[in-house]
Amino acid sequence: MEKRLSIGMMIGWKIRLDLPLACALIAHSQEVDFFYFYPAGVDEQTRTIEGQAWDGTQWVTGTFAYPDVIYDRMRRKGSDQFGNIYEKLAGIPITHTLRGRSIVKTKVYNVLRGDANLKKSLIPFMTMRDPEKVIEFVHKHQRVIFKADGGASAQNMFTVEVKDDGYEVFDQTYLHTMNQEQMLEVVTVLIERRYCAQKLIQSTTVQEFPFFIRVHVSKDGQGQWMVAFCSVSLSLNPMIKVTNSESTFRVTTTWTRFLNHQFGEQPGGSMDRKIQAYAIEISQYLEQQWGAGFHEIGLDLGIDKQNKIRLFEAGLGIPDTSFHNIELAQPAIAYCQYLVRQSQSS
Repeated sequence: MEKRLSIGMMIGWKIRLDLPLACALIAHSQEVDFFYFYPAGVDEQTRTIEGQAWDGTQWVTGTFAYPDVIYDRMRRKGSDQFGNIYEKLAGIPITHTLRGRSIVKTKVYNVLRGDANLKKSLIPFMTMRDPEKVIEFVHKHQRVIFKADGGASAQNMFTVEVKDDGYEVFDQTYLHTMNQEQMLEVVTVLIERRYCAQKLIQSTTVQEFPFFIRVHVSKDGQGQWMVAFCSVSLSLNPMIKVTNSESTFRVTTTWTRFLNHQFGEQPGGSMDRKIQAYAIEISQYLEQQWGAGFHEIGLDLGIDKQNKIRLFEAGLGIPDTSFHNIELAQPAIAYCQYLVRQSQSS
């Protein structure tokens, strides 16, 4: 009997098991074995891994031979925190080979400046280094957002709006009124924490609810970029503008309904095509700049009042989803199989 292909998903900490389950189901439907594991489960001497496999009703602990390919959902190559796990698994095709978890936001923005078309979607931004220059940036744009340059899930973001008597700073829970001296103190602290600033744009529905669009772009079974899914998140509190924050109570709807209500079109219409074409273009361009060491990108987009696409962030770290795990898993499992075919033919 021919040996079944085996995929091992490497994770570095406890996560929701929605995605591993989706991967297990997709793999099973294609007669591929799948298990997930933590670095501590790897035994380099016996070339075995203790992990978890889905038996149809529950996750079962088992000891598995090294897999044919690794779906890396930890993405910490080069990190001292996880020791030499990548050296232990050397020789096995792996989906993510970039060093580190991700690439900071401003580095992505600066790279996109090199493309005449893609830079049109960039929102004015700056790396926060000099407090006085940050204050100048705030006054120039009147409404800005401060966010960690290397942060994820939109954590610890602040929106700032210039007022006649000072500044209004919203931390996504409380609204603070500050004078110039207080604002400078806050900025100084955020500089130490490696923050960046970005103009706050209006991305709102026709009912004025703030929203952002997550476009998950992934490589498929042919190693080509594709849009796995588009989803939208809306804030029902118009004051809370940062809708891609895990701390924001968000609602969602289907992509079809959103397109219909917001743009009066169906999937395949002009806005849908424009968003998907943009997502593919930016993915191909970033690969040209950084090589083929990644296969998933989570794009957080806004649409301004002129129906222009604006890029909030492009995440190469560990793009996640709450409601589209099957759509995320399908191209990931296909890409794993592609990597095995490529390794066997080389």
